[in-house]
Amino acid sequence: MRGDMPKVIVERSRRGGGRLRREKTFRDDELALSKMGVRRYAELRGADKGLNENLNPLRRYLEKQVDRPWNKVWSDICANLKPSSTVQQHVRDHIPDFVAIKTSLRDGKVWVHDRWSITPLKESFVRLYVDPKTGILRRNRHWTTWQARWRHLREAQEAALDARMKVIGPEKQFHLFGGTWWEVTLAEGSPGQRTRITGLHVLPGRQTPVIEPDVIIRAGFSKLSRKELYGRDGVYAVAKRQLSKREMRDQGLRSGH
Repeated sequence: MRGDMPKVIVERSRRGGGRLRREKTFRDDELALSKMGVRRYAELRGADKGLNENLNPLRRYLEKQVDRPWNKVWSDICANLKPSSTVQQHVRDHIPDFVAIKTSLRDGKVWVHDRWSITPLKESFVRLYVDPKTGILRRNRHWTTWQARWRHLREAQEAALDARMKVIGPEKQFHLFGGTWWEVTLAEGSPGQRTRITGLHVLPGRQTPVIEPDVIIRAGFSKLSRKELYGRDGVYAVAKRQLSKREMRDQGLRSGH
């Protein structure tokens, strides 16, 4: 490990502070800052300086140690980063961000132990891990960026939605419930109490409150939220109709089992 690692990581230009230097003599009467220290004032104003860390050198160093015994890697780290130094200890504190040091083997799979939980390696967010059998530093082949994970999750959600729901128009959708496709009619708004003319037996123009529930949720067809169920906010189901086999065939729909 390079001896100036703490300097490279921590001691670079810090963010913030510019606005405070121009306004440090100003006091906001509304916040009663006349007796407040500059540091506290800076925190409230959002002008305090914060660490502007560059962790890439540490990450690159650790990745170059792959396939080495972790004990030897840790010895090199301890030789250059002393816990007696606040800055050097700060760098040491970032090592678990990249390496799962505490791991175990269960049913042939590697599990990562952190402070709060135990997670399968393939679901963890660490780039590297210590092999629980050999103590060798290994690369996590399952690691992906947050952006890639979010993209895969979104694609999986869209595929699942497409498998159970087809949009026909603004007010019409086909839904798969219990292996059968249904035509669902939507209305704008939320289910609940509405007013409408209930029949000829009432006075002309008289409106009576009635309850209009979401017919899909009332029938127990789904426990999803309306946004998840219909793919958008602000609508609910006012009618449903089971499609015939011919209609399903004409629409290219297959029954689920």
